[in-house]
Amino acid sequence: MARSPRSLVFLAIFATSVVCTERRVAAAEAGDVIQVNNIGVPLYTYNFDKGSGTSIGDKQYLAEFIGAHYFVTRAVRVGMMFQWTEQYGGDLSPGADHFTTFALLPQVGWNFYDHFSAAAIFTYAVRAGGKSQYDLGVQALLGYAVPITEGASFNAAIEIPYNFHLARTIGVTPLVGFTYRL
Repeated sequence: MARSPRSLVFLAIFATSVVCTERRVAAAEAGDVIQVNNIGVPLYTYNFDKGSGTSIGDKQYLAEFIGAHYFVTRAVRVGMMFQWTEQYGGDLSPGADHFTTFALLPQVGWNFYDHFSAAAIFTYAVRAGGKSQYDLGVQALLGYAVPITEGASFNAAIEIPYNFHLARTIGVTPLVGFTYRL
């Protein structure tokens, strides 16, 4: 889908203003709580048990994440996210529906070097594969936050989920979102 020249100019001005403006940002302190909202599109998943992969060209999913984190120290936080994933395109698996995943994601995060962060995440999916069945997994996440006010930021991250209960799978999901201090 081609973009009009006007929308490209607007996008360039907006991106430049977000990245290049001078901002005063207060670092997180122990005891701070943040609310996190992200969306992502799983780009690729490889199933080790089947020996095959599924890309965005085969099935289109939208994953939504919402949750909160508590800063134990200035750099270390613990949190809980909830995940909803729906399938919008591609063939459904036999007996499955479009609501593919609901998961609880307890995690430990670490803010390091400027606005970069990493997280180790445990996945407990109470709904998986579009059915009422559970799955377990772990995820690694690397992200960057672009501050927009003293207590809010836009986020971009890459998530690598590895699930192992229903099938051994690994994937890659880019995320974008919004975080603000409560």
